[in-house]
Amino acid sequence: MLRISVEEAAMNLKSLLKRVARGEKVILLEQDKAVACLLPPLQKEERLASMKQFRDFLAIKGESLSTTIINARTEERC
Repeated sequence: MLRISVEEAAMNLKSLLKRVARGEKVILLEQDKAVACLLPPLQKEERLASMKQFRDFLAIKGESLSTTIINARTEERC
């Protein structure tokens, strides 16, 4: 993992992008503090896997939205 100042990154952006495209991670620093990170894009399989993990993480609790709406409308009529 390469750590480089923002100013130096601006002067060498094209070469940094080539390194990132090869899979390297680049941390951009400003006053010795990390302010950004250049990462290669996820492959389609990686994106789909993370989306599946996210969906699996979500757990629906309580009644469905349609049931909630029907019950609220019924209560309003009474």
